[in-house]
Amino acid sequence: MSPRYIDEATLKAREEEILDRALEIISKNGIVALTMDKLVASVSYSKGTIYNHFSSKEDVLAGLCNRNMRSVMNLFLRAVDIDGNSRDKMTAIGFAYMLSVLLSPQHFALVMNAKTELFETASEARREEHDQLDQKLFGVMCDLIEKAIANQELILNDNVDVQQVSFSLWAMSFGTIGLLLNGEKACSTTTGMILEDRVIKHGNIVMDGLGWAPSDRDQTEFLQWLKSDVFNPELDMLEKQGVFLRVA
Repeated sequence: MSPRYIDEATLKAREEEILDRALEIISKNGIVALTMDKLVASVSYSKGTIYNHFSSKEDVLAGLCNRNMRSVMNLFLRAVDIDGNSRDKMTAIGFAYMLSVLLSPQHFALVMNAKTELFETASEARREEHDQLDQKLFGVMCDLIEKAIANQELILNDNVDVQQVSFSLWAMSFGTIGLLLNGEKACSTTTGMILEDRVIKHGNIVMDGLGWAPSDRDQTEFLQWLKSDVFNPELDMLEKQGVFLRVA
């Protein structure tokens, strides 16, 4: 009897289901709680089937991380597609990044582990995909910065380049989210700070320091528009989770 053919769509759906179960385990008990045996026990597939999709726990974690990065990429592309100048769009990127973390803090924790030795044992294919996604996300920001320079909305000093500006903005957002996501438990100096407010304001501090031309839009109205129009589906999902944004 010839082996049963399984089409690509079915294989993809199965892989997504396995990743969903893995995320449930992590959400309940943390990354350390995830094992291949626990994953096998949580699905209706055999151990062999699981290993056909993922070579190890680390490969599963890389798969989760890459899946989230693809979602973030979609948010970034929506952010740069809005009607506005380059600074509006960069603010929207920061807002989109924050939304992605609030929607799935577990994925943010995975990204924080992505650059450690934990991922060194993931499959080569997933590590390559991770690097490609990393470059694409970074590229969206770099392209926007280059357009800002071309439009003379941003003039860089000789000792600063596009890559440095992009990294500075990403590092600011990543660090702000990392420190404020868990409130005072993560850092006592953040007492009274609101994550969604600080991500926007810290981004403006960095862009002001670079001499980036300001937006000609009222910022309160602009942020409200991002919430009610551009990223309304994500805000709805957050509110269903009991999360309500507070952006001054």
